Amino acid sequence: MRGATSVEKDDRDQILTATRQLLALMIRQNEIESADVASAFFTVTSDLTAEFPALAARQLGWLEVPLLCGYEVSVEGSLPRCIRVMLHWNTDKPQSEIHHVYLHEAKRLRPDLSKYPPVDFEELECWIQDHLSAEG
Repeated sequence: MRGATSVEKDDRDQILTATRQLLALMIRQNEIESADVASAFFTVTSDLTAEFPALAARQLGWLEVPLLCGYEVSVEGSLPRCIRVMLHWNTDKPQSEIHHVYLHEAKRLRPDLSKYPPVDFEELECWIQDHLSAEG
């Protein structure tokens, strides 16, 4: 499963918040249990150096999931300040039922996969905080 988001600047809190929101939506829209996640590979554009996005997955309780971060290939004119994730997830769902998530400016990467109702980020942050307190 794929997902991507963007941040306004190279800031640790923005990177972690945006990545947690991205993962939270992926979890909720696809009914993912962390035990079913085989691994996750995160990439960032070269203009993001303030934090590893994988830390957001750890904050959400993915303590046993193998995580890896790397840089996205730099192509002239590509989307700046972008965080991407490739999630390897054990599921019986057919690909047609998997919901890939693209947020903020990253919607431009896959407009065909970004047609879902508007995200209530305040409600999403409440879900994340409830999830964080349940894990910790």
